Amino acid sequence: MLKHGPVDVLVLASGEPKFDGSILKEIEKQVSNKVIRVLDALILVKNETGVRMSIDIEDLPAKDKASLGFIDTATRGLFDSTDADTIWEGMVPGSAVVALAIEHAWAVDLANAILASGAEVALNFRVPALVIDEAYASLQAGA
Repeated sequence: MLKHGPVDVLVLASGEPKFDGSILKEIEKQVSNKVIRVLDALILVKNETGVRMSIDIEDLPAKDKASLGFIDTATRGLFDSTDADTIWEGMVPGSAVVALAIEHAWAVDLANAILASGAEVALNFRVPALVIDEAYASLQAGA
């Protein structure tokens, strides 16, 4: 029996960092609804001169740290310096990135049902939401 669902790594990038809390609010909602679990977060900044800075959740001010309380302390640290180096390579000066390891908690029971039935996932791929929206718009335009 599986205890965990599949995990996606999302890397959210911003050329002009202005995280206003709306993303956190939505993540908290999905976590509280047990749709996802956030296993770890990596916050990286590259200033205008290219100096790199990593922000550790544990070093955040209490209020900011509390806002990330939905990330289980037992799973923090999954991202390592190699992950940070890889992401920093793709960052432009004056940008910020938040990487999130998100487990699909909703999929655990489904995965166990699939395994119990003797079936297996033969293929799994993700279609970006933007592509899905475009496909629906195309269908509606043709109707």
